[in-house]
Amino acid sequence: MHGVGHGGHPSAAPRSGRTSARGARHRPYTLAVPLDLTAAAALLDGVWTRDIEPTLADYIRIPNVSPAFDADWSTHGHMDRAVTLLADWARDRPIAGLTVTRRDLPGRTPVLELRVPAFGDAADAPEVLCYGHLDKQPPMDGWRDGLGPWEPVREGDRLYGRGGADDGYALFATLAAVEAVQASGGSHGPLLVLIEASEESGSSDLPAHLEAMGDALGRPALVVCLDSGAIDYERLWVTTSLRGIVIVHLRVDVLTEGVHSGSAGGVVPSSFRIARQLLDRLEDAATGDLRVDALRVDIPDERVTQAEATAAEIATGTGTSDVAFPYAGGTRPHG
Repeated sequence: MHGVGHGGHPSAAPRSGRTSARGARHRPYTLAVPLDLTAAAALLDGVWTRDIEPTLADYIRIPNVSPAFDADWSTHGHMDRAVTLLADWARDRPIAGLTVTRRDLPGRTPVLELRVPAFGDAADAPEVLCYGHLDKQPPMDGWRDGLGPWEPVREGDRLYGRGGADDGYALFATLAAVEAVQASGGSHGPLLVLIEASEESGSSDLPAHLEAMGDALGRPALVVCLDSGAIDYERLWVTTSLRGIVIVHLRVDVLTEGVHSGSAGGVVPSSFRIARQLLDRLEDAATGDLRVDALRVDIPDERVTQAEATAAEIATGTGTSDVAFPYAGGTRPHG
């Protein structure tokens, strides 16, 4: 959800189990669900051990890095293998009315579209859209001995390997939850699941697929992106806000060809200084304050309250978060 998937400030779901979200305008909808939680938990334990973990391990073995890191992804075929693996697993789930469709567009990575109709007493419930992605970041360095990107390793309650958490789990978690609800006496509204394959490349192909879907996309009342972080594993965490990102390609030309700095230095304007001046028009280099109104946003009071409450709960004796970043030397959090 990095990303999606690019860090942020998760906040714990209220202990009452209720959450709020903004989406398309729908009338309020409530449903008393007589779900047998004991039966659901037992079913999920079995599904995880028998069906999910082995398939997730097979998925980790596929080096289907995102197209930004593999320009020949289509020729290599790894993305197709990953899509097929997940689609075949989904089609085997005992979920009433489940359909699995692979969407392809010329020159684009594919998208998996899964639909589950309303079940039980929720025929009038609004649609929910669940999102995830199956492409992966490149292998990168830094794996300790015994671990690697393409060979899954189970240690205790952790499964190591590229893509398992980001974001291979999304499809498995979504359908397992639906399966548990249906098998344990619960009800749910209609569900649309979209699993894309270009998220780690900035979701470059997703807009084209959404445009191609047109009215079939519908008007979901809630969008759940299963691609974010958590502070601990004891509670369900909901990321209410992520910082955005702006990618700029800046080039400063002061000469038509390279010359020796010994003769040109002090005469030819410094391209680095010009670049700093341009960037300083956007951001104060000393404080980090943004100087362009279009880059500012008013933070809702509710979000400030949530952030303060979450920070207070997870703060350590030094006043820093348990969500530790690998600061070098004496580096401290900004602000």
